[in-house]
Amino acid sequence: MTRPRSFDEAAVLHDAMDAFRRSGFAGVSIKDLGNATGLTSGSIYNAFGDKEGLYRAAFGYYVDAVIRRRIETYVGEANDLDGLEQLFLSLLCAPESDENGCLLTNAAVEFGARPSVASEGLAEGFAMLEAAIRRVVERQIGGGQADLLVVRLLLLYQGILVLIRAGQNVSACPAVIRSEFEQLRKLLP
Repeated sequence: MTRPRSFDEAAVLHDAMDAFRRSGFAGVSIKDLGNATGLTSGSIYNAFGDKEGLYRAAFGYYVDAVIRRRIETYVGEANDLDGLEQLFLSLLCAPESDENGCLLTNAAVEFGARPSVASEGLAEGFAMLEAAIRRVVERQIGGGQADLLVVRLLLLYQGILVLIRAGQNVSACPAVIRSEFEQLRKLLP
C-alpha cells in the first residue's frame, strides 16, 4: 500500500518549475530542488522517481499552467488578431519577463533538438503555441500565407523571449509587436 502524498503537488511543481527556469536542468541538483520545493530528497525520489521525473512533471505543469492558460486567456475562442497581439504583449509581463525567462525557450536553448528529458515538453509546448497562432492566422487572414506568417510570428515570439532571458533591453518590443500586427491587419480580407 502506497502512502498518500502529504504535499501540495501543484505548489511543488510550481517551485520546481521556477528552479529549472532559473538554473536549467543541468544547473539544478536534488538538494537545490529540495530547497526550492521544501521536500526531502527521499520525497522527491518517492514522488517523481528522480530529478528527470520531477523535471518532466514541472515542464508539463509549465505547459499547462503557463502556456495553455496564456493562450486560453488571450486567444481563447475568439481566435482573432487582437487577442494574439495581447498574447505577444503579455510576454513582457511576468513570469516570462523576469530574469528567469520562459521554460520552453530556456529548454530549447539548453537541449536543442537532441533527444532529452525536455523533448516531450518541448514538442508539446511548441505544438500548442504554433497551433494557437495558426488558428488565428488561418481564421483571420486565410490559408494562402499561413505557413510563412506562422513561422514569422514564432520567430518574433521566441526572439522576444531569448532577448528577455539574455537580459537585453526590450523597451522597444511593444512597438515592434504593434507594428507587426498592424502589418498583419493589412492582410485581412
